[in-house]
Amino acid sequence: MAVVTAAFLTPLLTASPAPAASAASARPADGAARSAACRPALQVLASLPGSGGSQVKGLGPKALAVGASRGLPVYWTGTRVHRVPLPAGFTSGEVAAVNAQGLMVGTVNGPGRNAAFSFRSGARTVTLLPEGTHAADVNDRGLIVGGAVKNGALIGLEWEGARIHRRLTPPAGYALRSVTAINNAGQIAGSGEAFKDEESWSAGLFWPARRDAAAVPLQRYWPSGVPYDYWYPRDIDRAGRIVGTHDVTRLDTRAPTQWLPPYATENEPGLLGERTSGTFEAISPTTNVSVGTAMDSHIVGPFPPETAPPEQAQIWPGTGPLLALPRLSPEGASQAYAVSDDQRVGGSAADAASTSRAVVWTCALRQAYRP
Repeated sequence: MAVVTAAFLTPLLTASPAPAASAASARPADGAARSAACRPALQVLASLPGSGGSQVKGLGPKALAVGASRGLPVYWTGTRVHRVPLPAGFTSGEVAAVNAQGLMVGTVNGPGRNAAFSFRSGARTVTLLPEGTHAADVNDRGLIVGGAVKNGALIGLEWEGARIHRRLTPPAGYALRSVTAINNAGQIAGSGEAFKDEESWSAGLFWPARRDAAAVPLQRYWPSGVPYDYWYPRDIDRAGRIVGTHDVTRLDTRAPTQWLPPYATENEPGLLGERTSGTFEAISPTTNVSVGTAMDSHIVGPFPPETAPPEQAQIWPGTGPLLALPRLSPEGASQAYAVSDDQRVGGSAADAASTSRAVVWTCALRQAYRP
């Protein structure tokens, strides 16, 4: 385990002021924490030496965060960055998720191969997961989900410890496209694509916790065949709420999307301000707070496309409009990939030198604003 020296550590930065807004739009969002211990700030985490960006992909207990720096799998304690040791023959990777006990999972990459792994702080090496080519998420019971690619097809896998617990098959007629999240109940989210004659269509997928339970397609999907609409569930909370993205490729637009049990409908809560596209990447375990990234379509506008502002991290309290999170630099892009119940949001943000830095917004709803 390597820890960067103090020369590489970046201090805690107070979030830059939000753009001028009306008094109504400047008020803290509903549900913002009122605890005196909740201090709104934009925390910049240290990076490994070298070139390239850094991103937070998951948040653990206290000040633990996980992700990637300079193309290598890392975790942070506070602002300090720590390398995850790479097995022989692997040269890059990322940590995708961490549970409440500090168990981390992710993917390592090498020439011509990828492998899923788990890791705990202090271990001398990672544990490679059997058959896996990537690991996407882990719940607090230690169940891990991800997959393997065999003969060009994705095979969904769930591991318990270092053994395969079950294989995640898609519904009849579907090919698996992703396995992305698992909650503490053991419910799993992903996506698939169905084919019939010359037509194909996409659907989000949900696996109940029972090992023998079949996957269920999430509404809304179009079995009559709409080849340009795709649904990508990204995360699932303890109540079974699923968040993700509806991608309309013919318009180059994406819409943040939520599915609620029993998954008969979907909800698209809108877009951030005047932005024309956006995503949901994560939902908090119990508080129904979702985060993602706002952007713009090259087809819908604005015009000319180069007038569009950079991507911006966004947050949704579960009701009302989507809100923006402050940027690290005025013209720097930002993205949000993880959110915790204590209102930490993890992601990346470009600094004044246009370098993507790993960041955590603390007390995020208090510093969120309507653009």
